[in-house]
Amino acid sequence: MKKFHIIAIIGMMLSILSLYSCKKDSFLTRYPVSDITEQNFFNNASDLDTYSNGFYSYVPTLPSQLLGDSYRAGDVQSDNTENFPFNKVVAGQLVLPSTASQAGWTWTYLKTVNYFLQNYQKANAPQTVKNHYVGVARFFRAWFYFDKAKRFGALPWYGRAIAPNDIADLYKARDSRQLVMDSVMADLRFAVNNVNPTGPSGTITKWVALSLMARVGLHEGTFRKYQGIDGSQSFLKTADSAALAVMQSGNFKLYTTGKPGQDYQNLFLFYNPGDPQGAEVILGTYYSSTLHVYSATDAAIRSDGMGMTKDCMNTYLTSNGTPFTQVPGYDTMMVKGEFKNRDPRLPQTVLPPTTLAYGDMFGPNTLGKSKTGYYLFKYFDPTALAYNSNTNAGIDFRYGEILLIYAEAKAELANAGTGTLSQADLDMSINLLRDRVGMPHLLMNVPVDPVLAIAYPNVSGALQNVLLEIRRERRVELAGEGFRYDDLMRWKNGALLAKTFYGMYFPSTGIFDMNGDGVPDVGLVSSKPANPIPNVAYFVIGTDVFLSKGNYGNVVVNPTLVKTFADPKNYYFPLPTQELQLNSKLTQNPGW
Repeated sequence: MKKFHIIAIIGMMLSILSLYSCKKDSFLTRYPVSDITEQNFFNNASDLDTYSNGFYSYVPTLPSQLLGDSYRAGDVQSDNTENFPFNKVVAGQLVLPSTASQAGWTWTYLKTVNYFLQNYQKANAPQTVKNHYVGVARFFRAWFYFDKAKRFGALPWYGRAIAPNDIADLYKARDSRQLVMDSVMADLRFAVNNVNPTGPSGTITKWVALSLMARVGLHEGTFRKYQGIDGSQSFLKTADSAALAVMQSGNFKLYTTGKPGQDYQNLFLFYNPGDPQGAEVILGTYYSSTLHVYSATDAAIRSDGMGMTKDCMNTYLTSNGTPFTQVPGYDTMMVKGEFKNRDPRLPQTVLPPTTLAYGDMFGPNTLGKSKTGYYLFKYFDPTALAYNSNTNAGIDFRYGEILLIYAEAKAELANAGTGTLSQADLDMSINLLRDRVGMPHLLMNVPVDPVLAIAYPNVSGALQNVLLEIRRERRVELAGEGFRYDDLMRWKNGALLAKTFYGMYFPSTGIFDMNGDGVPDVGLVSSKPANPIPNVAYFVIGTDVFLSKGNYGNVVVNPTLVKTFADPKNYYFPLPTQELQLNSKLTQNPGW
């Protein structure tokens, strides 16, 4: 069953799995009230397959992979983009939520998984078949708890469906983060050992389970290291071994056609699992115009409000492999200079000013669409110009991420003296990503970039230089894919969110030729002219656009915003006040 079929039946499955209400909130005590019951369902492998299809509602779909939602923070909740209105998490202005749904402290999905695990044995099917579906269920339980742990830290662990009269479990305290994350890893180990290695496109396989295991191991390992929590090394070793298993499987490879100026962008423009890009996709989400199942990616990207930050732009290396921040005048360079001689992933991620038309995007005047002027257009399909008409596939796990996980886990272990990192390791991971776009290789003796060293002050040791460059590579390769906020949290670099985010630079007010073709494109003025120049987009200083120095400087999207980041408060989200009142054994996170 392909993923777009799964999307089509999600509504049906969630309706079937609707649950009774009770004196606690909506989470763990409700039983199915329609035709699916333990008495008349779970009869055979077909029943197990039908039920498990409902688990796929948890897989994020576009555009949430880019924008994020209450559970999965995207790039909008990071220093990669600046938004209008501003993001409250980034600004440190999140307020205490009242209800479970407002906080993301919701558990209905867990009930559907645990109910399956409580009843699957009733099916008349070979144990290997049943174990496959159990592995799928435990994979999704692991993913669910991983997301919850990133958000809240310690959690109540529920390994079974809870009965309405089970007061002890309904009103239990939070279990330790150690217990929760060990349980997550136990679920993933079972999935890796029992889920089929192959399956229909868009479904969970052994390799998807290994990919999540690698992602979880890297996140938890680095979070523990930089937060000073015991147990980091075992998680990093798991990340290393899980990523290596995927790499050695031979089932995946980076998408490339030998065109470094196009391949990275085209990786995110495909529609069917059989397209060449599918070789890199470990788990994808697929849509269908035939079935009238679309994503809203086009609308999300083209809507006003989001733009890449100057800081993220500066992270991309020059084409010769040296930091852009070492180029004289980089900080006062106008946009047409910023794209010259840069990592080819930059113009394949942010719309260059020399692109006159890409769908309905106009490169010389991105300031009218992107608040910073840097138009993040990765994933944008220029052929889908009607809103909510996009059938471009989404990528949930891809081989490129696995290579990054492998390199970072190896480097962290080696820097701690519990592992090794060699040039060969970099060549089989980071440098494959660079080869795709024709960039120079990362070498073990790369000089420490002082800009990165200031941004990440808690990175030290013999491999500081390489670790900093791996972080650069991760930010560049995964830009716009929803990882940045989680990365800042696990590295304990949340203070970067409190910095002022800037956009493109203007040396003064006036009329500007943004792409260097001799034709004016943008005007920054004190008031709109009575006789405007044709095809020039005018912006009134202090109304339409704000500059950091008044009449010159970098675009500032939210000029009056005062941001804060409190440690340890803002490394976790708050529990809802109503849940704390209902359950006196729950405790609030620090600082809230």
